[in-house]
Amino acid sequence: MCRKIGNFGGDRAMPAETKVNDYPVVDCTLIGKRVREARKSSHMTQEELAEKCSCTPTHICNLENGKIGISLELLFRISSIFGKSMDYFVMDSPGANPQVKIDANIAPKLTQCDRDMLNIVDHLLDILITYRKTIDEEIGRNINQ
Repeated sequence: MCRKIGNFGGDRAMPAETKVNDYPVVDCTLIGKRVREARKSSHMTQEELAEKCSCTPTHICNLENGKIGISLELLFRISSIFGKSMDYFVMDSPGANPQVKIDANIAPKLTQCDRDMLNIVDHLLDILITYRKTIDEEIGRNINQ
């Protein structure tokens, strides 16, 4: 037994005993805003984007205004058209995985680094992690005394 949840541009079903609260909520308004920003920065009309995505301009308009959700297929197409990761369009949604938010902040910076810089960043992260573990252990010892 499955039931449909939300309006995500297609059927999305889950077991009837599953609580909707167990799943992160997708912020359709944020996704629409990001799609609009990407489209406008590419000097593209809704009609042009709709043609490239094989959908209607009304669908793009509703998507940009947060009236409807986005299917995974359409998200992939839009991401490809604008040369952006799919994460770009869904980041900072309420309930989004914090790890994904971190990746969205750091990943673009890392793509600007050459191999030597990436090695330095990797080494610095190792140092920071070791330092953090040392501090945590010291705090733990002080609490237990």
